[in-house]
Amino acid sequence: MRKIFTLLCFVLTTTFFVKADNATFSWVSIGGGAGADYSADVVTDANGNIFTANYFLNTATFNGVTLTGSAKGSGANFDNSLFVSKLSPAKVTLWSIYSNVGVVTPTALATTPGGDLIMTGTIRAVVNTADQTTTANIIDALGTVTTFTGLSSSIVQSFVAKFNANGAIQWAKEFDSGTAKDKAVTTSALAADAKGDVYLTGIYTNTVVLPAETPIILTTNNTAPQAAFITKLDGTTGNEIWYKTSSGSIVSEILSGLVYGDDGFLYAAGIYKNAAIPILVTIGDKSFTPTAGFNLTLIKFDTDGNISYIQSRSNASDTRVKDIFVKNGKVFVGGSLRGDNGGLLFSGANALKSTAAYLNGFTAVFDSNGGSDIWQKAILSSGIVEVYGITIGSDNRLYAFGTYANKTSTSVAGPVDFGNSKTIVDTPTSNTSGDLFLVSYDVSNGTTLEIHSVATSSTYENAKSITSYGNNLYLFGGTNAASISFEKNNTISGRTVSFDFMLLNYTVVNPSTGIISSEASKLPFSYADHSNHLIVVKNAGNVRNARIIDTMGRSIKTASNSNNDVLNINAQGIAAGVYILQLTTSNSQITSQRLIIQ
Repeated sequence: MRKIFTLLCFVLTTTFFVKADNATFSWVSIGGGAGADYSADVVTDANGNIFTANYFLNTATFNGVTLTGSAKGSGANFDNSLFVSKLSPAKVTLWSIYSNVGVVTPTALATTPGGDLIMTGTIRAVVNTADQTTTANIIDALGTVTTFTGLSSSIVQSFVAKFNANGAIQWAKEFDSGTAKDKAVTTSALAADAKGDVYLTGIYTNTVVLPAETPIILTTNNTAPQAAFITKLDGTTGNEIWYKTSSGSIVSEILSGLVYGDDGFLYAAGIYKNAAIPILVTIGDKSFTPTAGFNLTLIKFDTDGNISYIQSRSNASDTRVKDIFVKNGKVFVGGSLRGDNGGLLFSGANALKSTAAYLNGFTAVFDSNGGSDIWQKAILSSGIVEVYGITIGSDNRLYAFGTYANKTSTSVAGPVDFGNSKTIVDTPTSNTSGDLFLVSYDVSNGTTLEIHSVATSSTYENAKSITSYGNNLYLFGGTNAASISFEKNNTISGRTVSFDFMLLNYTVVNPSTGIISSEASKLPFSYADHSNHLIVVKNAGNVRNARIIDTMGRSIKTASNSNNDVLNINAQGIAAGVYILQLTTSNSQITSQRLIIQ
């Protein structure tokens, strides 16, 4: 039977990059199944490996791996199952972690300097055929099953777990509301420090039990609807080292962003909303009084839990914090805000405002030493715009990843204004849900440098997370479109319409070191010659070697090139399966793309 060679996506090496923009689209991998499947987080480790956390219904396939999740309960639909993948820098799946009992929804990932993976999320039971509540589990890369028991089928508890570089579970700790597990406990954000100790934020509605040799029980004031907490866990045992919790009986508090900075301090960001008659809120030995609006709140800790400062910026309308990043003395916070009622207020009477009664995106930058304001930037539209993830690229630009919608419930919105005369006009006027953008800023002053319309369709794309390693930006989101358009005239069509998660890669070049010439503008591209059983690489003049690699990392076929514009790779005799095509250039730049042989 004739084999069919399918190249799923093109990888455009930054060696040949000649555009004025620093970032260029390289590839996309879409995963999921027949149900609604969603992204949660993406991180990298010190070796450039990529970790993704997703949740899926029933079954899902991602990067050549298919998993089957939890069975549905009696009279119910399928519910969330865990799907975590570790991919090599060449985008080969190294291992997977999943669940097939109960409901397990990942929230956040972090990696340690030693290559361990830390994961947190929520757990609850489903109802089985005997109408009894069940357990929930996590299955590591070696098949070891960790089970959580005594769960409600309607109220979530949370967990945090550590896995080594091979995907073997080291420990798992439950954050629950006590023996009855009848009140919600939700974890929000995660970080790991230089020693491998773990930091976690979350919220609880009445009681939370922290893991320790003797469990620590925290309770809220009877009138408080919820309380935020932050805790440090020993990286070796998973037990509590210290914790901080809010003491005020206010309307809402959540620390949704957490990062271990390059200065060795911990930074948490989120939202505090006070009661109509403001109440003093105490965290550790520091106090502040948020307003009755939505207050962007920034807290700096050392690794012993001592608080350096609490900064608060108020907004009479809605504010949401999605991500935080710290580098070179600056704290970057990204999210969304309503700016039609005075806006989000900063020092010196500065405010991020908009005329839209919808969420618009923002990035705010603070001095890490004292928390003073440096610059703020809003992304304005009469539709909805939200920033979901931020990171610093190898070019030292700040990159923000998010969604924009070109239509409100009543009319087509105008352009999305990123500032500095850079806009996006979304052309499908039927799209009320969202497309994906990537924007970069000058870290010193917030000047908008470039924008990318990452993915568009007539239906819906969502953004979730972004991370950076070397010259790579990894964007994690999702889509439910039958046909999706990406940059560089890449289009995926004919998809079965269901919500799936997708990982996108952009490569970054520094203009001061990039190769810029007319000849270099020829980008290498590959295609399958079915009749001759060849993989053909064109514009290959700067490609010196090519390898086809299997999912175990083994080299199946190699080919060399001596300045030829066309490189033919003989694929005769290669078994059907998933492979990686890896290209190495004359200056040792390596790019990869996924290859399926059927």
